Amino acid sequence: MNRFGIAAALLAAVLTLGATAEKASAGDPCCCPPAPIQVELCVKPPCSCVGKTVCVCVPGCCTEPPCVTWKKGLFGRCIGTYCWPSCGHEVKVVVTRKGDVKVRG
Repeated sequence: MNRFGIAAALLAAVLTLGATAEKASAGDPCCCPPAPIQVELCVKPPCSCVGKTVCVCVPGCCTEPPCVTWKKGLFGRCIGTYCWPSCGHEVKVVVTRKGDVKVRG
């Protein structure tokens, strides 16, 4: 390989690295995803006067507040589904009849 071949190969490598760094800083989904973040959820099932705070980890792209739906489960449990529409992530929170909170997902 002559000088011009080596110079061309180095230039191509620099341009490729620059494009990769630009994609990473722009939040390109093909590059590294954002780190997970910890979110505090105030869990207060319907017909309950007491709420509890639980911490969950969600993908870093889930930046908006979640939508919450509640349904009745077995043995007097209430099951809350917290959904982040922007990223499609879901977390289910189960509140037992005794008031214990369990996080799934």
